Amino acid sequence: MNFEKSLVKVALYISCNDGVFSQQEESELIKLVAQNIPNVSRQSLDSWIDEFFEEDLQLESYCEQITDKESQLLALSLAVKTASADGLDLKENLALHKVMNFWKISWKEITGA
Repeated sequence: MNFEKSLVKVALYISCNDGVFSQQEESELIKLVAQNIPNVSRQSLDSWIDEFFEEDLQLESYCEQITDKESQLLALSLAVKTASADGLDLKENLALHKVMNFWKISWKEITGA
């Protein structure tokens, strides 16, 4: 379950970088987790969201937990879709690029374009 928690926390890190985790973003994250990580219960997800806001960890702390490319792409997909739910803010975009640089992943790899 720690692996799934790390995926969610990367998405949270990016989508909260504008200083707000909006209702639209929360709803989108809940939907995406249910679709992409069905073994995660709503209770666990709510707990991880609460835990995220109580932590004071750096980006690297979250990224280091996800080591395989497929999972990194999933985390970035969750993050982009979640952060975009209320419009992708400049700060969220910068956080997204920090994660992409950390994992050495291109925009083309994320979008499949």
